[in-house]
Amino acid sequence: MNAGQNPSRQSAGTAARGLAVAAALLVAVGCTSLSEHMAMKDAANAYKAGNFQIAADNWKRALDLNPNRAENWKRLAFCYWSLIEPGSKQPKDQELTQKALDAFQRYMQIVGKDDAIQDYIINLYINQDRLNDGIKYYEGLLKENPSDARILYTLSVMYGKTGNFEKALYYSEKKAALSQNDAAGYLFLGALCWERSNSKQDPPEYRAKLVDKGFASLDKALAIDPMSFESHVYKNLLYRQRQDLCKLAAEDERDRRRKKDLLDQADDFLKKANEERDKALEIRKAKQAGPAAAPAAPASN
Repeated sequence: MNAGQNPSRQSAGTAARGLAVAAALLVAVGCTSLSEHMAMKDAANAYKAGNFQIAADNWKRALDLNPNRAENWKRLAFCYWSLIEPGSKQPKDQELTQKALDAFQRYMQIVGKDDAIQDYIINLYINQDRLNDGIKYYEGLLKENPSDARILYTLSVMYGKTGNFEKALYYSEKKAALSQNDAAGYLFLGALCWERSNSKQDPPEYRAKLVDKGFASLDKALAIDPMSFESHVYKNLLYRQRQDLCKLAAEDERDRRRKKDLLDQADDFLKKANEERDKALEIRKAKQAGPAAAPAAPASN
């Protein structure tokens, strides 16, 4: 201590400086908070009036002041969403799409899970033809969440739309295996197998394997939900694939007896297809009439 210095005055001076700094910080925080809320108010008014770009500018202003407010990232994303021309590949719309995706994904990073917003993200990737970007994004999410059935389903759909059937089938099977008590996963897999076989772009041997896989999946769906209208519809369609495959084999068959057997099998498959169609129609009619009129669960073939 310097000679002649008063200890009580020194303590008082230090305390005063501390209080001044604290007061300045409170004022700064208060100003920031007020500025953020003013920007949010301006953004909300602009959005309500349909001025989406002005609203976006104000949400950005609010986020510059407080980047951790998750709801503002979501609102910013909706502003960009509203400015996009659906399906457009123009540079302006591609830029807006990326901005909307960035804002939605920043929101998801903060909140962790929001299925409704995931639907918006998926919609953007698919409808704006950003499938490869979407696959990359969801492949990354899958590494962090390897047992997320929703991500597996999304990847199956996206790969299917890019024409990569093997990947679509792979993720569809993984999704169904993860949700063994959910008929929807098996139904989707059965429908996927029918769709590929019906495209007739594969050799008959491969189509036959797909049809078998489709039947196995639909039988699992019906074991969970015997009153599934859609499962019977797709079994009907798969039987028609078997009919078609038998006819194709008969066309190439030179042995007359074998040819007749194949055509008889084709007729049998057509009968079974019609039976499945009738089951589906009976279920739909009963559901439309109400629970009291529902028929007994049909037996699987």
